[in-house]
Amino acid sequence: MKAVKGYTKNDYIAICKEEEGGEVFNFKSMCEAVEYIAKFLPGSSKKEAVARIINDTNCDWVFFEDESVIFRYYGKGY
Repeated sequence: MKAVKGYTKNDYIAICKEEEGGEVFNFKSMCEAVEYIAKFLPGSSKKEAVARIINDTNCDWVFFEDESVIFRYYGKGY
């Protein structure tokens, strides 16, 4: 999902960590995030991985205008 206008990366990180008890994986670029997905979903194409990030509906993946991406993780078995 694309970051909501008015919210910064730090806002998303603080909400995840402080309010929801999660942890955040921070990626410098979409490419770096796609490589991370490929590691856990072998056989997934880059196109599929990008679509997974862009079309995320539960707001775990958030991408920003500077092309960075965060993944908000909420625990084991996720």
